[in-house]
Amino acid sequence: MRRFVALVALAFAATGAVSQASATSAAASKTLKVVLVGQSHHPKLHHVWSYSVTVTDAATGKPVAVRIDMQFWFAGSKVGEVGVHNVKNGIWKETFKKESFPAVSVGQPLVLRAFVTAPGYAKGVANWKVAVVK
Repeated sequence: MRRFVALVALAFAATGAVSQASATSAAASKTLKVVLVGQSHHPKLHHVWSYSVTVTDAATGKPVAVRIDMQFWFAGSKVGEVGVHNVKNGIWKETFKKESFPAVSVGQPLVLRAFVTAPGYAKGVANWKVAVVK
């Protein structure tokens, strides 16, 4: 009898855990549509260059308040932190100053990457390939 009670208790505990995990999965199953667009794929050294990130709910198309972490990557490794931005309307725009790209970046295949998070959504990522030119 004790074994039966223990098994029933375990079954209820497991069911509760599964239900809680399912609720967490359902909340995180909402997806973000992240669109990252640069001024061009070939920014010029010693010139300003701009980009924008637009984030919407993938199902509804409505803007989502998010946290955007902008980074530069090279050969699969992070090489620069652009900044972390909290946006309420799902849109972030930024213009880099003339001296933002170092001379050593000329001709290197870089990736500007936006990592996006919002409560209740799965993480979103968008990439923009960049190769600085003279």
